[in-house]
Amino acid sequence: MHKKSILFVLVCLMAAFSLSACLPDWLNVDQLPWLEKNQVLFADDFSDQTTGWENINDVYELKGYSDNAYIISLKRENSRSWSVPGLRFADTVISVKTQRISGAQDTNFGLICRYQGPGNYYSFVISSDGYYAVFRVINGEETLLGMEQFVYSDEIAQADAVNQISVVCSGNQLSLSVNGKTLHSVRDESFTAGDVGLIVETRAEGGASVLFKDFSVTKQ
Repeated sequence: MHKKSILFVLVCLMAAFSLSACLPDWLNVDQLPWLEKNQVLFADDFSDQTTGWENINDVYELKGYSDNAYIISLKRENSRSWSVPGLRFADTVISVKTQRISGAQDTNFGLICRYQGPGNYYSFVISSDGYYAVFRVINGEETLLGMEQFVYSDEIAQADAVNQISVVCSGNQLSLSVNGKTLHSVRDESFTAGDVGLIVETRAEGGASVLFKDFSVTKQ
């Protein structure tokens, strides 16, 4: 790579939260040559309300910053809402603390990786009644990966408890961990890179709200 190109990428990296837009299409944030394994690439405690996440409040949903946290609230049944910060990664570990604060216990919430745009990404979700699942979403249609249905785990803290969710998206390997315990691993090659983010889904009951805290992305 020419010196001018390296300098251009470095300047872009220093531009807060706009670095992904500066990088060429073939290069993801985690692939910058000076970054090391396990290095934090992006971290957000949501205390700064200018870090790129959506702020929306309409008849269908509410998304935004809330007291050092980020909230996603859905008002309708069988609905799905997500938010991404506008970055781009390939091989990372993503982590967040989650807490359902209202709504049915079968509300799903968690993380997404390799977000290509609306309706195309991987999602890793849990529910407050102790179930989890890993999905591939293409054109808005969910497909379970490596499982036939949601699976129950005692590792998931139930009711209104806080859960730490961690996701590995590295090569074709995808895995979901909750509270330090790996619950599911699977291989898929549909998406190789994309944005990261947060997701909430309601089922038969609507009116669910979930808080997210201490979001981070590290190089795998």
